[in-house]
Amino acid sequence: MSFHVSVIGRAGFTPLPSRRVAPEVADAVSKPVFVIDAGLNTRFSNRGATALARNGLGDTDRFTACDKDFMARLQVWMKRCRGGSTVGETRLPLALRCGRQVAIDAVHLAGIDLFVLTVDDPESAMERNVAQVSEACGLTPTEERMLALIVEGLDTIVAAKRLGIAPTTARTHLQRLFTKTGTARQSELVRFVATYVEDAR
Repeated sequence: MSFHVSVIGRAGFTPLPSRRVAPEVADAVSKPVFVIDAGLNTRFSNRGATALARNGLGDTDRFTACDKDFMARLQVWMKRCRGGSTVGETRLPLALRCGRQVAIDAVHLAGIDLFVLTVDDPESAMERNVAQVSEACGLTPTEERMLALIVEGLDTIVAAKRLGIAPTTARTHLQRLFTKTGTARQSELVRFVATYVEDAR
């Protein structure tokens, strides 16, 4: 549940409607975050981070990556941060075990000597955006699946086969997506999803 803090004479909060997201979807789309110490011990990792373990990133007790070059660059940067010879934030490229390229945004919390590592994964970002667009535009589950396939780059014929529906039905779903999102072409629809920012009410 999210809360909105408002001050009208005194502080209070008003609950906003909670998002109904299935736990497995939330796990898949939450932005992975690790908090580690100078010895690479994991102090905190969220569900998104835990989900990356099968791709060779992170562990329950110690932060690891299958990309040895990345680990070497990270450790050099951490050592320089602790010595005060570099800025307290950096962005490092990383190749996951599955071959997918991601970036790690690292920030040094000098006051408590911890490092926050956030995984910037374009694929997961698109999954998050599809879920947010679906909720904001009131898409049906089938329309959301159709949107995900269109964003993946599939045409309506291939998408229809994946969904197990007729091509004419897939085109109908696509037309409804255009109407609900205010777009007119598939490229415009993909751009809408890629640049979507959830309304912070």
